[in-house]
Amino acid sequence: MKTVYKKKIAITGSTGLLGSYFCKKFKKKYKILKYPHRIEKINKFNQWIINKKFDYFIHFAGITRGTSTKLNKVNYDASINIIRSLKRIKYLKFFLFISTSHVYGYSNKKINERLKTKPINKYGLSKKKTEDFIIKNRKKFKFKIGIARIFNVTGPAQRSGYFVSDIFKLISKKKYIDNINCYRDFIHIDDIMDSIKIIITKQFEKTINISSGTKTNLIDVCEVINSLYFNKKIKYGSKGGKNLFGDNSLLKSLGKKKFQNIKEIIKSFKT
Repeated sequence: MKTVYKKKIAITGSTGLLGSYFCKKFKKKYKILKYPHRIEKINKFNQWIINKKFDYFIHFAGITRGTSTKLNKVNYDASINIIRSLKRIKYLKFFLFISTSHVYGYSNKKINERLKTKPINKYGLSKKKTEDFIIKNRKKFKFKIGIARIFNVTGPAQRSGYFVSDIFKLISKKKYIDNINCYRDFIHIDDIMDSIKIIITKQFEKTINISSGTKTNLIDVCEVINSLYFNKKIKYGSKGGKNLFGDNSLLKSLGKKKFQNIKEIIKSFKT
C-alpha cells in the first residue's frame, strides 16, 4: 500500500484558542510540530528549528492585553525575530501570520482588505506593525508570507474575555444591558480553520479577511442567547455604538462559501 505523505506544519500558540483547535481538527490530516516555548525567547526558537523540516508555518501566538511595551515585545518583536530565523528552513514554502480585525478602524460599511488600517487599540497597533514589516520585506524571503485578519471568533466552551462567553454570564445576572447597540462580525472557529486550510493550501500571499461577511447587532446576539437558554425579559440601551464587520468576498473567491449563522454559533458555544 502506498504511503500517503502528510504535509508538515509548524505552529506557535498551540495552547491558545486557535492553535489548540487547529491541532485537534487537523491532527489526522497534517503532521503538526508544536513550538513549546514562549515566543519572546528567540534563542530557544533557534535551537528548536535546528534540523527540522516543515512545509508550512502558522504563527498563532500572541497576546491581546497588556502595556504597549509588552504587546510590542510579544506581537511585534518576537514575530519579526521568528520570521527572520525561518530563513534557515530549507523546505519552508509558506508562512501565515494570524492578525486581527483590530488593525482596522470602526466603520458603518463592510470593511475590505484595501481599506487603510487605523488600529482601534494597542493590540491592533502591535499587529499592524508586524503586518507592515511583512508587506515591506516579504520579497526578501524565499518562502511566501500571508496575512489573515480574523474577526470575532466564537467556539465551543470559549473562555471568558470574548463577547459571547462574557454576555452569557451577564444575561444570567442582569435584566438591563447597555452599550451594545452596535454591529460586529461573528465567525465560528470551524469556519476559521477551514479558511486557514484553504489559505495555506493555496499559499495565498495577499492580506485576507477571515470573517462571516454578516453584520450582527450585539443586541440580536443577546436575544438569541436569551431565547435559547434563559427566556428572561431583558431591556437594552438604545444608544448606538461603533461598528466593525468584514467583507469576505476575497475569502469566498478562494473557495470558502458557507459560514455558520449566529444561532448555530451560539448553540455550538454551549456544546
